[in-house]
Amino acid sequence: MPASKTQWSPVGKGLHWLIAILVLFAWGSVELREFWEKGDPIREGWKVLHFSIGFLVLLLTAVRLYWRSTHPRPEMIGKPWERALGHITHASLYVLLLGMPILGLAMKQFGGASTNIFWLFEIPSFVEKNTELAKQVGYLHRDLVWNIMWVLIGLHIAASLWHHFVEKDATLTRMLPSKDKS
Repeated sequence: MPASKTQWSPVGKGLHWLIAILVLFAWGSVELREFWEKGDPIREGWKVLHFSIGFLVLLLTAVRLYWRSTHPRPEMIGKPWERALGHITHASLYVLLLGMPILGLAMKQFGGASTNIFWLFEIPSFVEKNTELAKQVGYLHRDLVWNIMWVLIGLHIAASLWHHFVEKDATLTRMLPSKDKS
């Protein structure tokens, strides 16, 4: 069923929730690696999983952007300032969902390391090793952009809950993975 003026399409919903889950898994995998010593195969496995999930987030975000550009989507609900803030938040989240994996890949590239994707293939390093630049890109990836993304995710969730419980509109329910009620 395609999207209507009031509902998101099943593909739009599916991509939204799949990307959200993958972002949580990427975060979890990088946090879980800390329980093992450097060089431990389990720690290395968590790192491969982290890079692989990031790669999936990049691909699926690109697919989602393409889907949004070629399929109708429902109009935002709310006051003009809420819709404007929503557009800014959504655009910023898309930039970060694309930027985070690209920064992670750049960090590995400048660190002189290839990137293993789900133990299926490797993306080799195409650039000259530059440890200082790798550290700077790593700072952007781990510390700056990641924290900005958490703030925006929190704002996105808070706005959804505000619309659901305070405004009592359909902003949240039309994105929930349920049967569409057009």
